[in-house]
Amino acid sequence: MYRLIILFSVVLLIGCNENSSKQKNVSEKGILVKNEYAEGFKITRFDSYVQISVINPDTKEVDFEYFIGPSDSDDKITQLPIQPSRVIALSATHIGMMEELNLSEKIVGVSNEDYICSENVLERLRSKKAVSLGDIGSSDIEGYLAAHPDLIITSGFDNEAPILTKMKSAGLTIFTNYDWKETHPLGRAEWIKVFGILFNEEKRANQLFEDICGKYHEITEKVASKETKPSVLVGTMYGDIFNAPAGDSYMAKLLEDVNVDYVYSDSRGVGSLSLTLEDVVSNNRSTDFWLNPAAQNKNQIMQMNPRFELLESVQNGKVYSYYKNVNCFWEQSAIQPHLLLEDLCKIFYPELFENDKLVFYSVIQP
Repeated sequence: MYRLIILFSVVLLIGCNENSSKQKNVSEKGILVKNEYAEGFKITRFDSYVQISVINPDTKEVDFEYFIGPSDSDDKITQLPIQPSRVIALSATHIGMMEELNLSEKIVGVSNEDYICSENVLERLRSKKAVSLGDIGSSDIEGYLAAHPDLIITSGFDNEAPILTKMKSAGLTIFTNYDWKETHPLGRAEWIKVFGILFNEEKRANQLFEDICGKYHEITEKVASKETKPSVLVGTMYGDIFNAPAGDSYMAKLLEDVNVDYVYSDSRGVGSLSLTLEDVVSNNRSTDFWLNPAAQNKNQIMQMNPRFELLESVQNGKVYSYYKNVNCFWEQSAIQPHLLLEDLCKIFYPELFENDKLVFYSVIQP
């Protein structure tokens, strides 16, 4: 009997050790938080910390690794502060997401006050609680040091800017945000989850994203049954080149969800197409709508080139732009894609909505 008890105890101990080992392996691997649409980040939860990997959608490689909380991670992974209270937000979308989480009081620096929509942040700038530091490629480090930030959030547009090396040498903590690389509108909005992790507002961030998804899908369902689709041109002239979104881009995906016929939807790429004026005019004379010229009125369009008068969209007054509301568009549309989607649906299918009030867009005046 005694020998049986000893044998049972050994088996039990081995079993416990195996379970403990399994739990340790799970802990070491971490628990991956599944994304619904975003491709540019990965959140992994461990026992004592959270790891954020920033992924370049172009290469599918991890460009940056960060962790929050006590960790044995190697020195190549940047440790982020827990609940930072002084933040420099260098992109409009960062401000929009912090505003959505009621965190604008944490912003102590922006890149350019001329491009701010948030009244809360503008008031902080007026009261000297926040400063305008200039573009990261041309600003100096003294302004950043004087702001005493816990965290600097950049877009990664210029990862090779010399000032970034100086910031790191000075002990400043930088987080690179690739929300702008997402090609799905809800993918950009899903970066609110990253901000939720950064500022210990995860529950609120997840709920916000869930609400946004619900509203977005509700609108897409409203227009999905439309069989007669208007044709749409998107883009503007810069010098001698007309830039239009490529067929795999964010704007093209948005128009797909709006259920319209984007004239360059069959093109490939996630960036911009470089088109000649001749191509645009000859291929879009009878296109129903034109979106996003960098103009506020018809006269400014004619200053780009008088040949735009040949377009039926111009003749019929069906040209729309966010140009009058450009600051709020860039700051808010990434975190409020449902409002952007609704704007476009109202432009193309006004009969499906009780009112025609637009948030970001307005018609180009004759």
